[in-house]
Amino acid sequence: MPDPDAARSSTELLEASRRGAVAISSAADAGHAMTEAPSPDAIRFYFSFRSPYAWLATEQLEEELGGLSVPIERIPVYPTPGLFPNDPSALPHKLAYIVQDVARLAREQGLPVRFPAAGETDWALSHAAFLGAQRLGAEHAFMLEVFRQRFSQGRDVGEDEVLAEASRRAGLEPDPILAAAHSEELRDEVAGGWQRAVERDHVFGVPSFVYADRLYWGQDRLRFLRSAVERKSGRAR
Repeated sequence: MPDPDAARSSTELLEASRRGAVAISSAADAGHAMTEAPSPDAIRFYFSFRSPYAWLATEQLEEELGGLSVPIERIPVYPTPGLFPNDPSALPHKLAYIVQDVARLAREQGLPVRFPAAGETDWALSHAAFLGAQRLGAEHAFMLEVFRQRFSQGRDVGEDEVLAEASRRAGLEPDPILAAAHSEELRDEVAGGWQRAVERDHVFGVPSFVYADRLYWGQDRLRFLRSAVERKSGRAR
C-alpha cells in the first residue's frame, strides 16, 4: 500500500523545485545581462569552492577592492583531473603544505579554519547554486557563506542541506538556490567553465583576476590589482 506521507513528501519536493525554478527564471533576464554582457572595464574573478585561497581572496575582496566603482564579474570554475594534472588532492606533500599555509594566512586575517574531510564531492552542485544566487543579485553574500561552510565549518558543499544553510545565512530562500544547484542547464554551464577560462584568459589556477588584459593570480595579488585599477582610472596616488 502506498505510503501517503512519502507521496506527500515527494509532492512537496516537486513543488519546492518548481517554485525555485520559477524564481530563478524570473531573475534570469537581469542575471544574463550581468553575466553575458559585462562592462569592458570589469574585473573578472575566477574562483572555485575547492580552493581555500579563493576563500581567502573572497574574504578580502571588499576591503581590497571596495570603493573603486569597477564591476567585478565573479566566474565559478572547477577543473577536472584531465584538465588539471597538478591537482593538490593528488599530491600529498603539496596538500599538507596548503593546509599549513592556509592556517597561517587565515590566522593573520582573523578567520577560523576547519578543513573538510578528505574526499571528492559533486562540485557542479555548489557552483551551479552560485549561478542561481548570482541571478538573484546575491552572489557575493552567497559565495562567502559557501566558502565559510567549507573552510570554517568543514562541511561538504556537495550536500543540499549545506547549500540550504549557506542560502539562509546569505539572506536567501533555499528553494530557488537548490533548484539552480540541480538544474542540468546550470550544471552544464559550470562544468565547461574551466576550459572557457583557459581559452579566454589563460587561467591556470584560482583565484585569478583579469583586468585590462592582465592576469593576477593569487589572493596576495589583490593590492597590485587595485593599483592597476587606480592607475587606469587616474586615481593613483
